[in-house]
Amino acid sequence: MRPPFAAGHVVAMTPPTTRHGTPVPLALHDLDDIETVIDAVAGSPWYVQSAIAGLLTLGIGGLLIATAPAATRRRTDRALESPLTALLYGCPLVSGVIGLALLIAMTITERFLVVLAVVASLLVAVVVSVPGYLAIGRLVADDWLPALGVAVAVSTAVGAVPTLGTLAGFLISSFGVGTVVMGLVHGRGSAT
Repeated sequence: MRPPFAAGHVVAMTPPTTRHGTPVPLALHDLDDIETVIDAVAGSPWYVQSAIAGLLTLGIGGLLIATAPAATRRRTDRALESPLTALLYGCPLVSGVIGLALLIAMTITERFLVVLAVVASLLVAVVVSVPGYLAIGRLVADDWLPALGVAVAVSTAVGAVPTLGTLAGFLISSFGVGTVVMGLVHGRGSAT
């Protein structure tokens, strides 16, 4: 395969567009097939997004409960005892991760690196946001199994609702991220 600047190869100078007609930043396209990562995720049906959200919460929440139940209980206790502090710690960080993912997607030209960087940053955000969903589950029941079930149900419901679900998911994830940051700031053994 010849590079696009090789002699005899003509490259169009018009900006590429998605299948919806919106222009794609030059870093997000290759000359053979133009489809952004955001279009691929946003193009999936609501029930697929909802199922993915529920399965991620089930898997990550189950692993947190099985491998570190005491630490998970401390994190959810932090979210329930000082929700405003957790929200104030978490909102800027979740916003920063989203901004970082967008910045990476717009500036890196290699598609594999874009996907890898965006997936890595969002995966970290998803893993540390699960204590927020588990804290909601603990509002219903203090035992882990029903709390995990409620967390999965809330996560699935949030994934199914288009706009308000996204906002609710942002806030719940902020609680989870905030509890992790509070644990780092206040120390591992402290209750707040």
